Amino acid sequence: MKKQAILIQCHNKPEQINKLISVLPDDKFDFYIHVDKKSDIIDKIEHSSNVFFCKRIDVRWGRFSQVRATLELFEMLDTSKYSYVHLISGNDFIVKPISYIEKFFENNSTEYIQCVKLPEESTWTYGGLDRVQVWYPQFIIHRPADTFFRVMRILLRELVMRTKVFKRKNTPVQTFYGGSSWFSLTGDCVAWIKEYVASNPKYISFFKHGVCIDEVFFSTLVRISPYRDNIANRNLVYMLWSGSTTGGPAELKPENIKDMLTSDCIFARKFTDIDTIEALCQQISKTA
Repeated sequence: MKKQAILIQCHNKPEQINKLISVLPDDKFDFYIHVDKKSDIIDKIEHSSNVFFCKRIDVRWGRFSQVRATLELFEMLDTSKYSYVHLISGNDFIVKPISYIEKFFENNSTEYIQCVKLPEESTWTYGGLDRVQVWYPQFIIHRPADTFFRVMRILLRELVMRTKVFKRKNTPVQTFYGGSSWFSLTGDCVAWIKEYVASNPKYISFFKHGVCIDEVFFSTLVRISPYRDNIANRNLVYMLWSGSTTGGPAELKPENIKDMLTSDCIFARKFTDIDTIEALCQQISKTA
């Protein structure tokens, strides 16, 4: 049986990453890790025969650099070796026993990625179309907490989206799709993505000037791929959105473990302390 590849984008919490590496058997899982160029944790992450590190990118919130980091991880993959490729963050962890994970993906060909049609099915501002119709200078994209740049970005967005003349016209596809940037894709689908991107440089060039474009880039690719009929339109990551004040999912606590275990997910995010993960591992061992 083919192995599975765990692709991790991270910048902190090396102890959590090491814990995940330790619990997933090396004869069944390989790890490909992108450590943010600004981070100093690479020497603190487990270096073993099934752990590989890719070229490091200076990743910035909302910018194309997030896509570049994933593509760098893809470049390291010999996709013929893997039945599934999972993209997670360094703040993620499994929520099911190894035996469950193996059985779940055995003889499975489903692409687990959100592919919501833009704009009709999206709840994003302008149905997400501003992400592809506005040409954003990358320097203007900062986290929402940076009020000055957030206001500049909103003013540019409103100017373009309220007119026709400034909207981008030469799009690489007719319809865009979006969703969470985390996914579990078959090795065959990732192989197709690698080949498509290499053969269509204009696709990459177009997306270099979007905002939060990692949530559109891969969803659109999978939706136009030969694997579009196998899309689940969801990922396998448990996230808790109530109680969040950051714009992202809330931090997971021990009181959330029961819901994680009974969910239909394989991973959960986001964990910010190793004690919660240790408690989770104890509960997983009881269900194995």
